[in-house]
Amino acid sequence: MESSREFNFNAAFLELSRNKFVASPSVEELDSLKKSEIVKVAKHYGIEYQPLMRKDEIKRYVLEYLVDESILPITVLETAITVPTDNTFELKRLEIEMNKEIRLKEMEREREREKEEREMQKEKEEREMQMQKEEEEREMQMQREKEAREHEFRLKQLELGVIKASDPKIGLDTGGFDVSKHVKFVPKFQEECGEIL
Repeated sequence: MESSREFNFNAAFLELSRNKFVASPSVEELDSLKKSEIVKVAKHYGIEYQPLMRKDEIKRYVLEYLVDESILPITVLETAITVPTDNTFELKRLEIEMNKEIRLKEMEREREREKEEREMQKEKEEREMQMQKEEEEREMQMQREKEAREHEFRLKQLELGVIKASDPKIGLDTGGFDVSKHVKFVPKFQEECGEIL
């Protein structure tokens, strides 16, 4: 119960602070408000802001609005908003995000490069396979043509009656003269009558 009373007290205090600023706007009052109170002030005046904006950015919008509406003098803008000099956290965060984006882009480029290399390797292998297949087909075609010409040549030889000496079967079938069979019909040689024969 104490926590709910404490919450009610804090809520009432915040509401009182916001109302006090709205009643008499000043840079000092605005500086004393928390971000949630500044957001309520911005809503009160109908100022557009992004929920993720920092307190200083919303405060600058409120001050610019109040100067535009002539509620506060223009000199307020020059003196009121001080840019924090120690933005190391924000800079570090931005640096980390930039490094992350750079790494992601490098990884993406690396993936694309590897993909292109794989595609090029695949195309190269396909071309080599295609060339090998074409070479084998040419060799087979040449072999078939050679065999066809040899067969045609043999047929022409048979048609023309040309006999090969290396083929004894063909020589016997053609009825050619065999000297060894007809030696017995040759007369015997006589030295005394050498001129007869």
